[in-house]
Amino acid sequence: MARSTLVLASAAAFLAASGYTDAFSVPSQNHFVSTKTKRSSFAAPSLLTNSIRPSTHHSSTSLAVLSKEQALHTAERLAGMSRGEIQHIFEDLDADGSGAIDLAELDLLAKYFPGETFTPEVRAKLMKEIDTDGNGEIDAEEFYQWMVVNAKSDGSADSKGTKQMQMRQARLEVGKDGIDPHLMELLDELGVGAVVQKVTHPLHSAFGRTLYDHFVSCYLISKEWGNPEFVAVANLFHALYQRGDGMRAVDFTEYRPKLQEKLGKDVEQLIYLFPSAHKSALLADGILMAPVGEDIEVPNVLEGGMVTIPKELRPYLVDMEVINSHDQHVLENSNPVHNLWSFYQHATVMPIMSEGARESIIEYQKRGAGASVADVLNWHEGRFADGGKEIPELWQKHLELFRAPDGNFVCVEENLKRLADKDGDGEIDWDEFVSADFQQCFV
Repeated sequence: MARSTLVLASAAAFLAASGYTDAFSVPSQNHFVSTKTKRSSFAAPSLLTNSIRPSTHHSSTSLAVLSKEQALHTAERLAGMSRGEIQHIFEDLDADGSGAIDLAELDLLAKYFPGETFTPEVRAKLMKEIDTDGNGEIDAEEFYQWMVVNAKSDGSADSKGTKQMQMRQARLEVGKDGIDPHLMELLDELGVGAVVQKVTHPLHSAFGRTLYDHFVSCYLISKEWGNPEFVAVANLFHALYQRGDGMRAVDFTEYRPKLQEKLGKDVEQLIYLFPSAHKSALLADGILMAPVGEDIEVPNVLEGGMVTIPKELRPYLVDMEVINSHDQHVLENSNPVHNLWSFYQHATVMPIMSEGARESIIEYQKRGAGASVADVLNWHEGRFADGGKEIPELWQKHLELFRAPDGNFVCVEENLKRLADKDGDGEIDWDEFVSADFQQCFV
């Protein structure tokens, strides 16, 4: 069977799975994390419920996990909408410009939810639910507080440019299950609340947050997307050993045995691998673009040499990379070039992502309509030139993927134009896109 057929088969199996934990098989044998100078053996997780030291205390409440402001930041990431985008919808519904939405104006919300039927009964129910102070009108803050936990972006717009959304079946409650107290105590011991969050990604923002805010938000997103507990806990400490700008919150050589004892070796293994996986994300043979179904080797940013990412752990590390990025992404960005770049980076590994991660990447694809790989190349080269900076070696390698005639994504784009439009309607819909053979452009 050809590799592309295997990939598509794995995608079908993934999407058919009822839950994220069912989509991944737990490794049945030990795997090795290797460098050219040393090898370290880790036991693969056999019982995920035993991966983390049990606690006799109740979980902390959501209020203790994040401030209200930070909980709303996380809710926006899970909704795929920022406060600014929700405010734009509010102003559209406020037809008379009064600064509030009345019952008649609430009818206008229907165009944003094409899958819902807005009967008079539904409209009355929504008014009662959103109008929390009961004054008969919905102000901007009431609308935002309702939207961010009851709606999800569909990542698309109708022919008039109206954002399309879905109604949640159940209200989102960020952090409702809290976090185990011993994990919170460990975060406090590590002092991450005193570390200012910084980013180096061109489409991200630190949003004035601390490393603690980022870590906890990643944990909560991981849980909401259905990751196994040991993966969620790895998200809680994912950049502890080294973050994107090279800053190290702790000495990993000192803390590796401590975290192996406190969190379990399977959790610590993901924390150890993440900085190297993250650094490889821009490369054709890295965590996001190398063909799936195989072990991959990437530069070990912690110890030098190379480190092996076993194929069994790669889906978890892919999700960690998507979550890390999604938590810092500027959600208002509707630039098709920026979104096409974000989409292409992740397209190869979509079959091994969780459903939540996959939905966030599909949104990039929908917002990238009309852009080309040449546009992506020109944008990146332009931003370095505008800043008066030379293009770093890592970025030079990345940009070669978009450069004609031999760039990997030039190959992808050409294949889409020639092969993906199977029904001949002149457009490539989503089913046609995911059935395209990305792998042959990266082998």
